[in-house]
Amino acid sequence: MEREIKFSIGETLESALYALLAAKEKGEKVYGEFNGHILHSDTVSMDSAYTEILGCTKAEYDKRMAEWQENYEKEERLAEQRAIQNIPKWIEIGQTLIQQEKYKDWEECVNARATDLYHGLELDAALEIMQALEDGIAIEDALEILDNQRHSNISELLVRKIILLFSSRGREFWTATARDKISLSVYDRSTGKDIVWSVLYDPNEHQIYRTEKNPSRTGYKLDQCFPF
Repeated sequence: MEREIKFSIGETLESALYALLAAKEKGEKVYGEFNGHILHSDTVSMDSAYTEILGCTKAEYDKRMAEWQENYEKEERLAEQRAIQNIPKWIEIGQTLIQQEKYKDWEECVNARATDLYHGLELDAALEIMQALEDGIAIEDALEILDNQRHSNISELLVRKIILLFSSRGREFWTATARDKISLSVYDRSTGKDIVWSVLYDPNEHQIYRTEKNPSRTGYKLDQCFPF
């Protein structure tokens, strides 16, 4: 009698096939559902499953993934190089919009964000809104700018956090743009308090990012210690 096996959430096609093929070697007849496709241990093979589900053989898929990874790493290196080149510009523009006593914190923030997840894209976005706020734009219009920048949950939160920390209208903007999402704790550094660690959860991408210090100065790193 054929027995059904359940694949784990997030399990890869390759690992699911190994489970089926392992059962076949033991003489067991099992089947499982993967992305809407029913796979049977007595008839499945790597290439037949990959072709049915992904439209290519496993070798072709592995080649595509290797090429994608190579291109991704190349684009990341170029983005990081561009970000590092933009550090002086970001620092200079920011200093025209913030109080002088925050210059050091701003430099630390720019250096952290330039070498982190978005390679400084959130700095461009934050500076655009900070300039608009400095020019006297209404909060509703600033929110429209934020919406038009088309952020992910994480990048929007980072932009809002930068504006909160450095714009003279930061708290007004932070409150007005709250969208019932998980956010960072806010401290008044003039009292001697500071953020000692912080974590971001991205439910859309199923990823966790964390920092052991203040994220405005150290940046977030992808946390792969726990499945999410």
